[in-house]
Amino acid sequence: MWLFEAHKRYGLTILNYVATSNHVHLLVYADGDRMTIPRSMQLLAGRVAQEFNTRKRRNGAFWQDRYHATAVETGKHLRRCMTYIDLNMVRTGVARHPQDWECC
Repeated sequence: MWLFEAHKRYGLTILNYVATSNHVHLLVYADGDRMTIPRSMQLLAGRVAQEFNTRKRRNGAFWQDRYHATAVETGKHLRRCMTYIDLNMVRTGVARHPQDWECC
C-alpha cells in the first residue's frame, strides 16, 4: 500500500521487491528529481513503523538502521539485483520457488 502511495506522490517506480520477516529489498527507479527516493523511503519507513507500533501498542524505534541505497549503472548489475531479490527467500530455505513467497 505505501509503495503505491510513494509512486503516486513522488513518481517512484518499483522494479522489484521482497519483504522478509526482518528486512526489505527494494529495486526502484526514479527519473529526474533526486529527492524521489529519499522522500519515498521516508514515507515508507515512517508509515510502516507507525502502523506496526500502533498495532502492537508499542513506542520506540522500529527500524534498526537507515536505508542503504546503491546505484545500478549497468544492465548486468540490474539483472544481478533482480535475481538476488527474486531468490532471496529461496536461498534462505524459506521458499522452494520465488512464487511461493507472497511478499514479493
